[in-house]
Order: sequence, then C-alpha cells, then structure tokens
Amino acid sequence: MNNYYAILASLGAAVLLSPEITVLGLVAASDRRHPRTYAWAFGIGTIVGLAFALVIGFLLAQTHPSTPQDHQSTWVGFIVRTSIASALLVVGMYRLVNAIRNAPIEKTPEQEERSWTHRLGRWFKATFPAIAKRFDGSIEISTTEHAVRWALLGFACDGLHPKIFPIVTAAGHEALQVPESGERAIGIVMFAVIALIPGLIPAVVETVHPGVSARLKEAFESFMKRYGRLISAAFILAVAAFVGNNARNDMPGGESAEAPAVVAPTVGEKATVGTVKAPAAVSTPAR
Repeated sequence: MNNYYAILASLGAAVLLSPEITVLGLVAASDRRHPRTYAWAFGIGTIVGLAFALVIGFLLAQTHPSTPQDHQSTWVGFIVRTSIASALLVVGMYRLVNAIRNAPIEKTPEQEERSWTHRLGRWFKATFPAIAKRFDGSIEISTTEHAVRWALLGFACDGLHPKIFPIVTAAGHEALQVPESGERAIGIVMFAVIALIPGLIPAVVETVHPGVSARLKEAFESFMKRYGRLISAAFILAVAAFVGNNARNDMPGGESAEAPAVVAPTVGEKATVGTVKAPAAVSTPAR
C-alpha cells in the first residue's frame, strides 16, 4: 500500500515540477486588465483537464484485473502497463536531456516554427480564418471570451499536453490498483492536491498579493530551468521503472510454476498435503 502512495506522490510531484503549467498561469496572472479573473479561469481549466486525464487512466485500469485476489496475467494488462511505462520513459528522458542541456523552458522562434503546434496553427488559420482572428488578437474580444480561452489553455495543459498527459494517466491507472476503496480515494486526492498546485498557485498569489505574479515569473523560470526538470525527470524515470517491472510481472507465461513442496512427516504425525508416501514393503510368505 505504501508503494502506491509513494508512486502517486511521485507522479504528483512530477506534475508540480512541470514548468509549462506554472509559467502559463503566471502569464495569465500578469494580465494588465483582469489578472485575477484570467488566473482563476486557467486554474479551473487545469482542474477539469486533470480530471479528464485521470478518467482515461481509470478506464485503462479497467481493462485488466486490479486486485490481487482477482489478478490474472493478461496480454491486455501487459500492453497497457508497457505503454504507460514507455510513455513515462520518453517524458522522463526528454526532461533529463533538456535539464542537462540547460535548454530554455519557452521555445525559441526557430523551434516554434518547426513544432507541430505551429504547423497546426497555420493550417487552422488558413482553414478557419474567421475563428482564428478571435484567437490571434486581430480583433478585440470580451473579458468572458478571454477567460474561456485561458480556461481551455488550462484544460489543454493538464488534460492534453503530451508531456503531462502520460503522467496523469499513469496516476489514474496506478490509483485503481489499490484494492481498498477508502485508501484508493486518499491516494487520488493526495495526487490531485499535489498536481494542481502549479495551476492554482498563480491565482492564489494574485488574489492575496496583486501584482506579484509578473515578478515571480522570471525567478520561477530560472529555478525550474536549473533544478526543476532534473528533479521531475528523476521522479518520472523511477515511476517508469516501477510500472515497467509490473508490466514484466503481468506478461502471460512469465511466472515460473512452483512445484508443491514435499514435507516429510515427523514421528507420530500424519502426512500433510503434498507429502509423497513410499509404498510399504510387501513381504512374501515363506514356502
């Protein structure tokens, strides 16, 4: 049971140390006109996105038995666990490499142009120009529409982001491996509380101390660039190893069949189950 709590806490810390979420939240909280509104809209969006990715993890866990007494090794369980472990390994290695290279958190213009999101954005602008104008700042939109945009961005960060989605999905999957419903609920709440800190802390800071978010952004980026990604990579790679080991145990035919032990009975005791009795010697009568 403690293993599952440790895994869920590690995955929550990996989301907590994801620089993209907090940086975007601080950008929302740094808006000149409605910083508090946009920061809370972003925070609420991260809550919905986290719930969405957790549900995906729950559904994946339903594809194979989750309690020890019901457990059977299946190819479905092996494939699900292997996929989750592989995704975590990719994300962990990506963060580790960026931490070692001391790469910037935000993409450079050259990197942005080569990214698939930029290509998708160009296609969207060419296909739906009227809708695109409402998102690129070409026309003035209302405060409500701005808030909705920040909420959608928060949802995408925790629910769709390729570097966050595998972590939250893995947490949902691992949470359903806990047999007791009460302990399972505690584990889910513990993960959610830790993972939602980066999405909600900018809104809380801006509510308590208005105007501080803009100054915090540079200091936070500097810290995360130096230490945050390295620590989160360590958490993610450790969980990937744990899930990968479980995948190996889930592989059908991977368990070695153990023969029942033969216990020799002591004097005055009856033979136990699994004891092989030697046939009694039969004496032939003398003729």
